[in-house]
Amino acid sequence: VLELVHGSAIDMGKLWEVVGGADHGGILVRVEQELSSAAADTRLSTGALIRELELQNGRLHYELVDGAGPATGWVSISLKHKELVIEKKSTDEDASSDKAEIKTCVDRVQQIKTEDSKVLESSPSTEEEMQALHVYGQKFGAARDGVRTCYNRHMLPCTTLQSVEGADPTEAIQAALVLKSKTPAKKPDSPWHVDSEGEEVPLCARCFMPVGQFSYQNSKSPGMFHSECMAQVAQQEVQEEDDKRVKEDTALKLASRQQYEIGWRIDSVPKNEAIAERLGCSPGPRGMCCLVYDECSRTVRVAATHEPAAAVNLEYLILALKVRRQWCREPLFSLDPVDPHDLEHSMQKKRYEPEWLAGTSVGDVMFQADYLLKEYSMGEYTMPVVGMLSVFDWSEMKDAHEKWCGREWFVVKRAEVRVAQDMTLIPHVKMGVEARETELGRAGLEDKPVTAPSHPLKKFAEAFTRNYDLIAERKSCIFHLRELAKATVLAKFLVDSNAKLESSWYDLAEEIVKATPPEAHPEIPQLWNMRGRSRIHLKGGRLVDMHTGFTSSLQALYGGVQFGVDKFPVAQQQQQQQQVH
Repeated sequence: VLELVHGSAIDMGKLWEVVGGADHGGILVRVEQELSSAAADTRLSTGALIRELELQNGRLHYELVDGAGPATGWVSISLKHKELVIEKKSTDEDASSDKAEIKTCVDRVQQIKTEDSKVLESSPSTEEEMQALHVYGQKFGAARDGVRTCYNRHMLPCTTLQSVEGADPTEAIQAALVLKSKTPAKKPDSPWHVDSEGEEVPLCARCFMPVGQFSYQNSKSPGMFHSECMAQVAQQEVQEEDDKRVKEDTALKLASRQQYEIGWRIDSVPKNEAIAERLGCSPGPRGMCCLVYDECSRTVRVAATHEPAAAVNLEYLILALKVRRQWCREPLFSLDPVDPHDLEHSMQKKRYEPEWLAGTSVGDVMFQADYLLKEYSMGEYTMPVVGMLSVFDWSEMKDAHEKWCGREWFVVKRAEVRVAQDMTLIPHVKMGVEARETELGRAGLEDKPVTAPSHPLKKFAEAFTRNYDLIAERKSCIFHLRELAKATVLAKFLVDSNAKLESSWYDLAEEIVKATPPEAHPEIPQLWNMRGRSRIHLKGGRLVDMHTGFTSSLQALYGGVQFGVDKFPVAQQQQQQQQVH
């Protein structure tokens, strides 16, 4: 009966009354059915009476009957379960017709009830039927699971107060997580949304939520964004630009390395066989040679050896002897900017002392080792030892926005020459790295008077020094730089001891220098020693910089090889050891 009455009332509805938008002077009216169509100049006032022309998908095409507002247009019937317009009876005659129909239905129900009563009186129920009906009624109040009367746990499990035996809460939670829907947010058709009061509010182009009081726009991404979403968009754009830059820089570095012959090659290591034969020695199977010192005659001869600690590279030794004998110093190398006033774009110049070292095996190993050190410092490669941090990693931990310029160079921390029982000379060196912060002075880049122990350069230099021997085992270039340091210490020992060397030693050095071609690339471009960092800052829910929100920092790093073996009296130490014995 209720369905019949309700259905008759709906079918006869033609008029609608506006009940929403009381706080905004009415509800919003659009020219077309779509929500993205243009809005009317005025709103449809609350309490207005409108006639239905067309009803599609919750949108009502109306004609104004009474009240203020546009004469015709499209409105929404409801918004977020809140009614904006409700249906209204058209005339009093329709209401009278509804009452008459309801009275007819009620009379029909009473007639059916009377007929059923007469049937029951004519055939009374037996005792068995009454008992069965009583038992059936009692089952409605029985406890199905023994927990609560008049309660079916299977119908309403969410209201069960007592736990079920054998149930595992962890399994239930995991099962709920598996069944949890992970449907992504659907992108709306329009960047605008109509709220419960009929107002249009803009949506964030990233999270599709209302933007609120503050919003940001991006030239590359259309739409408006929250400050947090804008920061994410900006970070994504920076990451994409950085990935593109890294790819371009990698291609440029690879081409530059090939063009300027940058990178250690194992075939550039000089062999001992030819020089050993010239000096009257037949090297062993592995080509290792050592020096045997005759203290009485102060002469030195080359001998084969199987002991790596006593082995020495003869070409490194001959060239280091030539430097020590003619210049009274050790080989030196540095890689400096050509224009200290323009560090970002300036080429780098290879500086050798003495200059004829350029192009030789000694000059090459110093350059390649120094270059590799700078690449590790700048984080170009994975650190050779687990746990080591690059200079930029230390800078990030301290202050990534601090600008600085510095230099790092290889040094010899400890040096001595030991004499075995068979008078074999065994050079022993302890290598390390020193670092200083620099500043621009009158003569170019100059060391600052003090470099803080917590400076990123200092931290990296300490870690490299601590792990130098381990790195030398893994990186051939670092290993051969230590071999050059050993040869340099031996050369100082021989000169300071006034050892008598045959002229063939010096003739070989002259031949090697004359046969060395000129340096093909005395200057190389900036490839590793500068890097910028970008950051996006949010403060109080807003970007710090309303235009970009980015800041950047710049660091530069130079250096070279300066062993500093002159401070070690290796010859005097050996004499003192002999006096003690």
